[in-house]
Amino acid sequence: MPPQIENETQVKNVMNQALRYARQRVEYADLLYEKIVRIEIQQLPDRLLQKPFNIKARVQLRLLEQGKKVEIKVGTLNPDSLKDAIDTGVRLLKLSPTPPQPVRLAPIPNPEKIRYGTAAPRLLPAGAIFTSLLKDINKIARVLERKNPGMEIKPEFWFFSQREEKAIADSTGVFKTQVMPRTFLQLVTRVKGLGGKMTQTRARLGNPLPYSFIVRKTKNTYHLTPEAARHIRSWMEKTVELQKAITLNAEEIKSLTHFVLHFTTLGVFVHEALGHNFEADIVKAGSSGIIDQEGYPRGIVAAENVNILDGPLPGNPRDGFGTEFIDDEGVEVKTKLLAENGVIKGMIHNRETAAYFNAEPNGGAFSELGDQRIPRMSNTFVQPATRKNWFRTLDKLIADIPKGLILEGTSGGAVSKDGMSSSVLIGYLIENGRITRTVQPANFSAQTLHALRYVEGFAGPVRIDDVGFCGKGQTKYVGDGGPVWTRIRNNEFVNLSIQG
Repeated sequence: MPPQIENETQVKNVMNQALRYARQRVEYADLLYEKIVRIEIQQLPDRLLQKPFNIKARVQLRLLEQGKKVEIKVGTLNPDSLKDAIDTGVRLLKLSPTPPQPVRLAPIPNPEKIRYGTAAPRLLPAGAIFTSLLKDINKIARVLERKNPGMEIKPEFWFFSQREEKAIADSTGVFKTQVMPRTFLQLVTRVKGLGGKMTQTRARLGNPLPYSFIVRKTKNTYHLTPEAARHIRSWMEKTVELQKAITLNAEEIKSLTHFVLHFTTLGVFVHEALGHNFEADIVKAGSSGIIDQEGYPRGIVAAENVNILDGPLPGNPRDGFGTEFIDDEGVEVKTKLLAENGVIKGMIHNRETAAYFNAEPNGGAFSELGDQRIPRMSNTFVQPATRKNWFRTLDKLIADIPKGLILEGTSGGAVSKDGMSSSVLIGYLIENGRITRTVQPANFSAQTLHALRYVEGFAGPVRIDDVGFCGKGQTKYVGDGGPVWTRIRNNEFVNLSIQG
């Protein structure tokens, strides 16, 4: 059974009291209450920042009257503060002009169900966790220095683990809650080699799981989990590899026949190139590059062997850094089929855009601590449409590639209506079906409508544990991914430049 939020009865009573008052003034009202309890540590080059206890809470109020809408951020879940916010909202509604298209909200499906989520610890042993991270991460670096004489390895990291609670209530009597844990680790590794050459990578781990996902108690002490230690060691080793990496000039890049994207690169590629264009508020505003303002697709967005989805990974609902069970309007989060066989099939909705486009709400509305609840991606990923050309291993996927480039990892991306760009952390040259050399970091860009039309095959299972923080006026935890490896034929709509 899903856990209760802290002081659930009190929270419900305060929200219902405010909503009873709002019902006397407006046609519809709802409230979102969010609370986060977090521990956090950052090891930076010149200092160590530790936050052994941090708590934040906010409320968002929404009022509807005669087709008009107002949304207000409220500092605390306090009866007087909520009453004042409602009074302010009513005044704003009276001053607001009637919009050309009245605001409507699609109904909340399954309104009777109350509790969602998974167990999240109330107490977080910050001191012991912080000590283990500092000790174990730096120990891995020192071991690698001994294996690589002359290399100076400087790790920096950022870790947090938190308990998230939220409650949604409205003037029709809906009351829903969710409790979730969420844990994150980012590692930045800088290596200074012989002659002073500097190389750098960034690696992340994150999931809707307790801190034991990263740090686990063994006997009387805490240590990195084997999975976390392997991930950290692997990316430190890659940073050392980059010391001997080669570059490719424009002619050599032009001669490449294929790119093979690791899921950590593909995920950002899909998120930036296509994902935002599926968000229904962007579509409604006429800013989507793939769907017109009336909701009609502008064209094919991927090859026939590509499906694009957003939400929980089918069969594994607890994977993915952006996973939640209900959105911030109380709608159960569904796995949304955005494109099937390369053809656009759906959008990411909140209740307002669902009503506007005569669609079902699908759990896409999210807020950052009291901000507006707008359509947002959660975990956006590629799913092969068929088993054809979906191999078990990378070796089989690249066996017939005469000259290609593997791209792995990313330090972030940027998006526009027409395209995207992403910084890739490391590459590997493929020659006659074999990996031969390590390649310097690169910048990878593509046009939106053509980004995935040249996908030829895949290797490995679908993974959505690439970790991101998506900005859209507010920050949202997201996951990205796809099959471990995705093969794309080089084409005129993709551009690549390599450092060096």
